[in-house]
Amino acid sequence: MTLAVAVPELTDDELATRVAGGERELFEILVRRHNQRMYRAARAITRSDVDAEDVLQQAWLDVFRNLGRFRGDSSFATWATRIAVNEAIAVARKRPLIAEATDAPSGVTPELELDRAQLGALLERCLATIPQGNREVIVLRDVLEMNTAETATCLGLSEEAVRVRLHRARASVAAALTETMSDVYRFDGARCDRITATVMRSVLDAAV
Repeated sequence: MTLAVAVPELTDDELATRVAGGERELFEILVRRHNQRMYRAARAITRSDVDAEDVLQQAWLDVFRNLGRFRGDSSFATWATRIAVNEAIAVARKRPLIAEATDAPSGVTPELELDRAQLGALLERCLATIPQGNREVIVLRDVLEMNTAETATCLGLSEEAVRVRLHRARASVAAALTETMSDVYRFDGARCDRITATVMRSVLDAAV
């Protein structure tokens, strides 16, 4: 039984407090709870599986280092996602954006794999036409389903700026693609386990 199953009743705030107090092994629960959300944000901004995974690992280590500064002014998920978003933006700005086909999950038929690859490539091309600031907004709002206030907090924008950018981004992306974005940015199973194991090794070894 994993820790995430063993203590599901603990809230994010309670876990953050206990991890900051020295119970480092509980950090795994936070990582597993929010890996998917943070990966999707990083993947949408970097547009690279490799870069997104690097961003995710670094973001979690930054979250761990700064847990003592978390005051609960926003939710833990919003606070941690903002760290991932900032890291992803920094990575994306260091090199030209290159469209990549999205990896298809294992265990699917060749036909479904082809459909998803084609959908992913088409979605990448649509997102590539959106200015970076607007792209981040549409991913946080429509893929991660954050509200306007959470998105504004993550990106350091006003709520009005978020609404304006979201309107512009949605106008550039077909409704059919918007509805299927969450399936394109998949991060679960073995990939989630691998990132979690890497983060927890660093946390438990105190080499951060």
